[in-house]
Amino acid sequence: MTIKVFEENGAPVIAPEGKIDHVTVKEFESKMNELGEKYDSLVLDMAGVEYVSSAALRAILNASDLLEEKNGMVLKNVNNKVMEIFNITGFTDYLDIR
Repeated sequence: MTIKVFEENGAPVIAPEGKIDHVTVKEFESKMNELGEKYDSLVLDMAGVEYVSSAALRAILNASDLLEEKNGMVLKNVNNKVMEIFNITGFTDYLDIR
């Protein structure tokens, strides 16, 4: 997994590529927390994400909770496979997915 971080329309964007699983989740979670503490909002661009494990779901939910009292977190470009995981787990009820 690789992680790109850039700014888009004044908001920080984190764009992981590859699988977010038990092997890669620490790096992903660390980057999410770092940006979540530094900024009031965050965009998670999921275009390059092939797979998310339960550990990745936990990291995404933790980051969303961290930003909940600020301006929040938006997920975008979620592919059908990952969206199916979000639907099955009920994450679509808690996350702002566009």
